[in-house]
Amino acid sequence: MIKHISNKLVRYLISSEVIDDNADCIDYYRYGFEITISSLLNIVIILIIGALMHHFLESVAFLLCFIPVRQFTGGYHADTYLKCNASFAILFSLLILIFSLTVNYITDYAVLAMIIFSLTVFISECPVENPNKKLNNDQKKRSKKIAVLLGTIFGILGLISEIKSFALGLIFPYTLVLISLLVIVAALKKIREEEA
Repeated sequence: MIKHISNKLVRYLISSEVIDDNADCIDYYRYGFEITISSLLNIVIILIIGALMHHFLESVAFLLCFIPVRQFTGGYHADTYLKCNASFAILFSLLILIFSLTVNYITDYAVLAMIIFSLTVFISECPVENPNKKLNNDQKKRSKKIAVLLGTIFGILGLISEIKSFALGLIFPYTLVLISLLVIVAALKKIREEEA
């Protein structure tokens, strides 16, 4: 479906003479449309799941943390858009379920441990490169710094939320842990591919 819509948009741009009708240009725009549509679909899915689970504000907070941090950390990417959307929805649903079951029992030390775990992963493993988006050394250093900075900011917000008994803000450390786990999965996948 996403590829079909992207192809239609590219054909429209070609017929309107907005872009050139050559393979490189077509591939560039098709990929851009596919990523944009998939990302928008993921956002809508998360907001719908959040509303259905009576955690709409948490879904907004999750997206506010996940999108910018993940942009600089990288991490596991599914092979198809369907797998991507489905796995993102399942992981978010599990995160909200775990959040709901544990948020009333979480302590300052647990939040601090989540932050330290996440920042350790960001420092040691990030950024995880996407095969479609190669980074040079300067870009890697910049991405790592921004990932650690954003992780620190969201971690501090989560810790302050715990101290002030503001449950909504606790979604941030949970989100950081999820991002860290996706980074670890991607790193392990890369090691397996290199050994094969």
